[in-house]
Amino acid sequence: MLSKGTPLLRSRHVLYIFLGLYAATLILLIPVKPLWMDEIIDLNGVRGASDVHGVLAFVPRNAGGVPLGYLVDFWMIRLFGYSVFAVRLPSVVFTVLTCVAVYILAWQANLRAPLLAAVLYAISPLTMRYALEARPYAQAACWSAFSTVVFLSLVRKPILGKAARYTALVALGLFTQPYSIFVSVAHLLWVVLVKRNVRASWLAGTAVAVASLAFLPWYLNAHAIWQGAVSSGVRFFVSGKDLLVIPHELMGTGYVGAALTAIAIVVALAWSSWYRKEKIFWALYALIPLLLVPAADAYFGYFLAARQMIFALVPISISIAASAYVRRWSIVLSVALLAAMVYEDVHWTQQPGEGWQDAASQLKTAGCSVFVPTGARTMYLFFEPQLHVCDENSLTIAGTIALALSPDQYETAYAEARQKLAQAGFRKVEDVRAANPRIELYRR
Repeated sequence: MLSKGTPLLRSRHVLYIFLGLYAATLILLIPVKPLWMDEIIDLNGVRGASDVHGVLAFVPRNAGGVPLGYLVDFWMIRLFGYSVFAVRLPSVVFTVLTCVAVYILAWQANLRAPLLAAVLYAISPLTMRYALEARPYAQAACWSAFSTVVFLSLVRKPILGKAARYTALVALGLFTQPYSIFVSVAHLLWVVLVKRNVRASWLAGTAVAVASLAFLPWYLNAHAIWQGAVSSGVRFFVSGKDLLVIPHELMGTGYVGAALTAIAIVVALAWSSWYRKEKIFWALYALIPLLLVPAADAYFGYFLAARQMIFALVPISISIAASAYVRRWSIVLSVALLAAMVYEDVHWTQQPGEGWQDAASQLKTAGCSVFVPTGARTMYLFFEPQLHVCDENSLTIAGTIALALSPDQYETAYAEARQKLAQAGFRKVEDVRAANPRIELYRR
């Protein structure tokens, strides 16, 4: 598959150098982006919690919320105090560890360039984004990747100790992001239907069952609250158009990048030196999450997002690396994808991001503030808890009012808020902030 002239791509010393440089780069990038909406929502319930029970009470209020990611943030705040650096650092650590897991998997897959697979995973725009956010996806990807490492080891030598480790990793994945179970589904389908290893099937199946049973009490307790969170918000329906998010955003390089990725995977599955059963394993590993995540979102009414399928990046990266030197021209695919992903990474880091903190600071100039929608006030109060929120009495006595317009709302909601201020005798005197979220200043 790969020429003998590429020992650097097999060297562990080079791997360690790459991981060190990669980790340092991620750490330097932590402050580049301000906190965005989903991070603030998660941290709102964690930063103010007095103990673990407070965190566990908050988690189910987010549809699909499970505790481990929130608890990691809680413990980081307890140990180091609150800062953007402290709450984002675990994602950096888990992402670097996932790169290690990808490298190990590439060795298990007998790739001659395992480092290439790790690099492809590391610089994927989806990986980079969630390596720099205080969200659980990097952690979930880590548990999922290492569960695959242990699973393949279990298949080679099916013993109880490996089954116990596999159980723990599957459970950790479930308590971080429930959709990680779809990777285990792929494992079981392969070992039962393709590999047909009875002892490994029994041990792996028992491990997944035990992990699922451990998760069941949380699911039963939280499910009704999750459904309430969905019902009180917007219930999403997954349409054919929504499915286009998968090829467009999963690799982070648009449809052209998705096409190049598909070609590379076909090359790997058609012409690599993998045995037929190995090819089926890597295909199932990538395909099952891509099929079951949209199906689960459609069933539960959740919002479909590429981040929910971050687990598929591991087998995709390994497949691209496997294709690199199968044909004389196939290295072009890997090089083109690497270049496209680096470009998108740089472009993303240069974008301004969501300015909730700056907007909150600008609201302090007004006597009180009106928020559209009303629930968005928590986004601003997270940064400036002393902000005054306008009520009916405020509209009669306040001299200046700030109107905070959160993005992605219907224009009718903005118009209704402006009309209410006009009826109370206020007129707009200044656009304090033109970027989203927008801030308008009103006076009598």
